[in-house]
Amino acid sequence: MTNASERHIIAIASMLRTLRKAVEELEQLELHQVEPLRGNQTVDSKQSLTQCFSSLQASIEEIEDLLATVAEATGDIGKL
Repeated sequence: MTNASERHIIAIASMLRTLRKAVEELEQLELHQVEPLRGNQTVDSKQSLTQCFSSLQASIEEIEDLLATVAEATGDIGKL
């Protein structure tokens, strides 16, 4: 792995950590603003939001895993 490649991978890993934190912060903001709905047949907005944010976090994790695979496949790089 070249130094340039290593720098790019490290930078992307850093961006993903920043993205993960930003998504967590947005989730907290949004969940505090959700008002519960009344009735038995209404969609639970809080649950829907939680599932969406969980999916976002899973996607970020998948990208992190793929990036680690690239790093391993192209040479020795420390833990991202």
